[in-house]
Amino acid sequence: MAKSNRAGGGPQPSQDEIAQRAYELYLQRGSVPGHETDDWLQAEAELSAEAAQGEQREETQPAHRAATGTSRRETGAASRRSLRQ
Repeated sequence: MAKSNRAGGGPQPSQDEIAQRAYELYLQRGSVPGHETDDWLQAEAELSAEAAQGEQREETQPAHRAATGTSRRETGAASRRSLRQ
C-alpha cells in the first residue's frame, strides 16, 4: 500500500487508495449518487486506521525477534529447510 507522510502523524493512504475504497463503498450502497463526501470520509478513516494498525505491528515485530533471538532471515531459512524435508 502506497503511503505518504503528512505533518499530522504517521503514514496516510494515498488519494488513489481513498478514491478506490470510496468507489467500492459506492458500489456496495447500490451505486446511489449523492453520498460522495460520506464515502470519501469513510474510506479515508478505514484506510488510515489500517495504516496505523500496520505501523503498530511493524514496531512490535523487531522487539519480538530480539526477544526470541531470531531474525527474519533466520526464520525464513528455517521455514525453507522444513519445506524441503
